[in-house]
Amino acid sequence: MEDSIIRKVENAFQNQGRWNDSCGVSNLAVIQDTPEKFVIDPEKLSIEKLDLIKAMSDIEKKQILEFGSGRGEFSVALAKLGGIVTGIDIGENLIELARRVATTNNVDCEFVVGSIDKLQFEDNLFDFVVGNGILHHLPKKAVLNSLNEAYRVLKPGGMALFTEPIENSRVFDFVQNLFPVGRRPSILQRAKWIAFLEAADDRALSNAELTDAKGCFREIEFKYYGLLIRLTRLFPGSKFRQLLQTIDLFLTHKYSPIKKLSRVILVTYRK
Repeated sequence: MEDSIIRKVENAFQNQGRWNDSCGVSNLAVIQDTPEKFVIDPEKLSIEKLDLIKAMSDIEKKQILEFGSGRGEFSVALAKLGGIVTGIDIGENLIELARRVATTNNVDCEFVVGSIDKLQFEDNLFDFVVGNGILHHLPKKAVLNSLNEAYRVLKPGGMALFTEPIENSRVFDFVQNLFPVGRRPSILQRAKWIAFLEAADDRALSNAELTDAKGCFREIEFKYYGLLIRLTRLFPGSKFRQLLQTIDLFLTHKYSPIKKLSRVILVTYRK
């Protein structure tokens, strides 16, 4: 079963048809009719993305490469904050959409079609490489290759920063997968569970894998987000979500003994 899942993920990484069609093609018509929906306010980014930007410190006139730029919104936010931004994505329609998003926001970004594990950029070109929810869509070999490529294109002293969903506890993962949520069945529904995994184009990352993929980077650092926030799937509501976020700030602090059970991390690699 594991080999079958890996092959499915590898194929998804090569064509990314679902993302290119669902997020690219469908939104090209939307931005044509209602461009105001794609106006980006950097102050309204998620806490993880805001911390990613804060970790870069001064990005004014810095060269930034975004892995898996998708619709281009994060690249555009970085450009609004003064960065010189290039986005790369494997989906041609997504790249076209990202270019239109940049135009709508009156910023200059470069968007190119390409694969992040085989970059066409020269060595030592960028100050930062960033990505949001991209590495967990790749098989292990592609994660390693992509981080090696990030290292190659970064200038000496540069940083690669990624926000990613994380799962460090098999026990915790099993417990939460007991409950069906959305399209995801319960792990106890064996046939449906196997079919769900084989159809997925993402997988669980762990601190161990991201550490093993560190390669030539001299340092790696993790920051954690969201532990109880998972419960919003079962109990939706803005007030409940705000309460859980407040509690999570305490549960995931730097010295917390349970922080590794968090849902999301910001991982920073330093060259």
